Amino acid sequence: MGFRGQCSRRRLLQLAAGAGLGLVAACRKGPEPPQLRAARGLIPKAWADQLPSPWTWSWQESESTEPDDQDQGGGDLLALNDGWLPALPPDQLQLIQAPPLQQQLGVQARRFLEQHGEQRAGSLLPVGVSPWVMLFRNGTEWAEAARASWDVLLQPSLAGQVILPASPRWVLDLADRCGGDAVLQRLRQQLLTMDDRRATNWLLKDKARVVVLPLQRCMALLRRDPRLTAVLPDQGAPLHWTLLVRLKGTREPLPQAWVEQAWTSPLRRTLLVNGWRAPLEADAIELDRQDLPNPWRDLLLPPASLWERCWSLPPLTEPERLQLGERWRASTP
Repeated sequence: MGFRGQCSRRRLLQLAAGAGLGLVAACRKGPEPPQLRAARGLIPKAWADQLPSPWTWSWQESESTEPDDQDQGGGDLLALNDGWLPALPPDQLQLIQAPPLQQQLGVQARRFLEQHGEQRAGSLLPVGVSPWVMLFRNGTEWAEAARASWDVLLQPSLAGQVILPASPRWVLDLADRCGGDAVLQRLRQQLLTMDDRRATNWLLKDKARVVVLPLQRCMALLRRDPRLTAVLPDQGAPLHWTLLVRLKGTREPLPQAWVEQAWTSPLRRTLLVNGWRAPLEADAIELDRQDLPNPWRDLLLPPASLWERCWSLPPLTEPERLQLGERWRASTP
C-alpha cells in the first residue's frame, strides 16, 4: 500500500465517479432506492442493520480490499476510512449538509476536519473512531513496556515478529513520533511483514507475537481467545476514522436520524463495547463507562488525558508525499 491510502487512486475514483455519473444519467428513472456503499466490516453490523428504508447497502469485499473494477455503478453515500481519502478527489463529493450532527462533534473529530481545510471538511462527516492498538499473543513479557509507549516494538525479543499496517505513510508517522529516521530503520528491521488485512491470521498461527490494528477489529478476538491482549499506550495512538461522504450527483440527503441513533444510547454503548466510538465530546460518552466490561473498560474508554494524546494523520501535499516516498526507499533494510 502506497502513500495514497488503502486503495488505488484509479479504482476509488472509478467507484465515486461511476456512482455520480450513473446517478446523473439515470436521474432516478425508476423507483431505485437510495444506496449506501461501504467495505464489508467497516460499518458495525449492529448499526448497519438499522439502516432505514428505503436505503439499501452495496457492499465491497472488505475494508482493506480495493474496489472491484467491474463494480462502478450506483451509490448516494459512501462510507470509507480516512486512509482512502487521498484517492478520492474533492470534485466527486458534495457538502454533507447535516448541521445538527456536525455541531455535536468532539475535539478529536473537529481536529481531524480542520486538518483537511474548510472546503474539504464540509464534505466529510466522521461517524466513528477507533484507536490503533497493539494486539499481543502471550504478551506478558512486553505488557508493561507496551503500556508506556510504542517503543516496545523495537525490543530485540520481538525481532521478526511484528506486523504493522500495510501503509508506509502510517509506519513513517509512527517512527516520527518515536524518534525519526533512526527509529524508522530499526522499526522496519523488526517486521515480519506489513499486512493489516491478514494480521490476525499471522498472529493466531503463531507466526507473529504482536500486530497493530484498529481496536474495533480486535474486540471479537479478545473475547474468545485468552492468549490475546490489546494495549493502547499512554503515549497515545493514531486514530482510525470512519467517514460518510455524499457522492457527486446524488439528491439524497444524509439519513441523519440513522447517524443520530449510533450516537445515542443504547446503540452507542453497544458499538463502544465493540471498540467503535462515537465522535462526540468525551464527557458525553463517559456516561457509558459503567456498562463496559471491567477487563476492557480503560481500553474502550481511556482517560481523557490519554485520548487527548491520540492523533489523526493529516493529508499530504504532493511535495510531502514525494519526500516521504524518498525517506521510505532510503530506509529499506
